[in-house]
Amino acid sequence: DGELANRLMHPRQLIEREYAVRVHGRVSEDMLKQLVQGVELEDGPARFEEVVFSGGEGSNQWYHVVLMEGRKREVRRMWEAVGVVVNRLKRVRYGPIILDSKVKSGMWRELEKSEQKDLLRITGLRDKRRWGTLKRPGSRLEKKSRPSPWARK
Repeated sequence: DGELANRLMHPRQLIEREYAVRVHGRVSEDMLKQLVQGVELEDGPARFEEVVFSGGEGSNQWYHVVLMEGRKREVRRMWEAVGVVVNRLKRVRYGPIILDSKVKSGMWRELEKSEQKDLLRITGLRDKRRWGTLKRPGSRLEKKSRPSPWARK
């Protein structure tokens, strides 16, 4: 649904995005406070809604961070602004949807009906059609006469 996708990505919707971040280097309380209060990036100010330590040893530490927008490389740039290098970054939640760690890069899974309704709710859209109605007998989605031009070879 194009309108749903547009609303999910548009900054005015203020949808939480949560990331698991592994950083290399020592992180002080002052750095964490600065990330929550806001740092200045070249494309404007940015801040985390929440930063939570989630483990690690030595100079490799894991944090979970939540932000309300998704500018290009924003999470990495924010940590770099306080002098810390990100060496692993993984989105773990988008709005109410917990992203399944079993789904590998480039793969996908169908959303549950409750997840679909949650996305409509947070974007202010109403369910105008039944989900899954795109696949009709004889539709292009059902025909497999030739591979997609985007399919990996």
